[in-house]
Amino acid sequence: MIPKDTVEKIRDKNDIVDVISEYVSLQKVGSNYRGLCPFHIETSPSFYVSPAKKIYHCFGCGASGDVIKFVQEIENISYVEAIRKLGERVGIAVSFTEEDEERNKYYNFYKSLHELYKSELNKSQIALDYLKNRGFSLREILLYEFGFSPANSKLPQSIAQRLGISKEELEKFGFYGTDPFAGRIIIPIKDDYGRVIAFGGRLIGEGVPKYLNSQDTLVFKKSTTFFMYNYAKEHIKEVDYAVICEGYFDALAFHRAGIKNVVATLGTALTRSHMFKIKRHTTNIVLAFDSDSAGIKAAFRSIEMLIPEGFNVAVAQFKDAKDADETYSKFGTSGLVSVLESAINSETFVVQSLSKQFDLKNPSGFNLFFKSLKSWEKLFSNNPKSLETFYEQISNVSGMRSEQIKDILRNESSGKSGQQNVQRSVQVGTRYDKQTHFNERKSTKKLPTTEDYLVYIYFNYPELFKQIDFSPDILEGKAREFFLIAKDLNVSLDGLSKDMVAFVKDAFEKIEIEVDDKVLEYIKRNLEEKRLEKRIAEIDNLISASRSEDEKRVLLKARMELVKQIQKLKRSSK
Repeated sequence: MIPKDTVEKIRDKNDIVDVISEYVSLQKVGSNYRGLCPFHIETSPSFYVSPAKKIYHCFGCGASGDVIKFVQEIENISYVEAIRKLGERVGIAVSFTEEDEERNKYYNFYKSLHELYKSELNKSQIALDYLKNRGFSLREILLYEFGFSPANSKLPQSIAQRLGISKEELEKFGFYGTDPFAGRIIIPIKDDYGRVIAFGGRLIGEGVPKYLNSQDTLVFKKSTTFFMYNYAKEHIKEVDYAVICEGYFDALAFHRAGIKNVVATLGTALTRSHMFKIKRHTTNIVLAFDSDSAGIKAAFRSIEMLIPEGFNVAVAQFKDAKDADETYSKFGTSGLVSVLESAINSETFVVQSLSKQFDLKNPSGFNLFFKSLKSWEKLFSNNPKSLETFYEQISNVSGMRSEQIKDILRNESSGKSGQQNVQRSVQVGTRYDKQTHFNERKSTKKLPTTEDYLVYIYFNYPELFKQIDFSPDILEGKAREFFLIAKDLNVSLDGLSKDMVAFVKDAFEKIEIEVDDKVLEYIKRNLEEKRLEKRIAEIDNLISASRSEDEKRVLLKARMELVKQIQKLKRSSK
């Protein structure tokens, strides 16, 4: 086992903000950081990182833990592997002899099965001929470690029996009654350390499905795994950009051409987990998807995901070929180099692709084209340079000036049809009148209360919180319950009940400003008002219960003094 002091040393030397920032874009909020949670889909940030407490917590899905757990979860690796990975990051060598038993069995099983598949390939002339017909030399067949599963294969079951793996364990490893890869060329899928964790299978001959991936298991997840990532990661870092494609043979085509900063998704769309994995090495991406409609849709989805996370995205253009594999087959290395050199930026790709979907000579088609552009304008608006490029490309395909384009898109945003305005702009070539009245959207967001601010400051501005003196009994609802527990204690997010976590999350979502001295003074003044009002209520109860006129006069005098103090506080706030 890894010594406890080594684990603590690794945990301490890996700054949790630095590590998480390699996967998530974080924004400083007081003494904490926040961003979009990598463990579930969200549009407003509910994921918080506390450098002081060395923990993360998501108020949306409840994910929480320290830096080791974060790496374990985001990379889908074991606790021991996470420690080893973090140890390498800070130059601490980790040696161990024991690992999670089930995972260890898994790795041994896949390694042994892969070796058997490779030996079967050498016995099958049909399988070897298939690969040679696709242009693979014997050296490449050995280099990329292809295998073959013969018809009616029972190879997984024989390996399981040899290794003492039960039927139940084998099913957890992804194999049931028969070998699902029977009759297929085997392509090994490896983890970050080069260990085989799954297989891809390409059917020889006719039939469906043509390609087959291992099912998700305790180790392999399609949504987090890139094909060829273990080979590509260092090259991606070196050249500072990554090429992402959709198939094994497309990725292999690039690698065969000597372009090794290339990975492929495995039968799934690009996910946030994929994105965070790439972001550790670069923020520059070239999408090399198929040139058909499905490839264009996949590129659209990927751009929508990547741009908000700060990636620079270009899209490869395949000419006289549908994909990278066909390009390499027809034109060799120079063909793929040319594809990358001619890649266009995402703004140009979006506008050009959408313009081909509509008849721009028809006013109705022109109007639909502009409707389709509205969401993209919002996507590119965070980067002024990107937005300007976006407008320039629309101008190129429409023949309209940038100001006309902006007006039409603004009109689309207001909800007005705009077809006549577009038609007039096309025919006359002048800018149409702006809409003078816009439908105002009433905000349904609740305004933060003093209690909300207190909770927010407690977690995000602990030094400022120390300057606030109050008694929890002057507060209302959940806030009173929270601060009766938390005011003098170092309460962590993961120690709260579900109801209390929901209360804290609600407070966080209401506040989107930095807390400065003015906000702090407002909070202090409001708390003082609450204290005085509580005291007035207590005096009113005493007056009602008193039978002594002298006592009532004293209490009324005290009450009047408290009312004057409240009025003075309110005047000072104006």
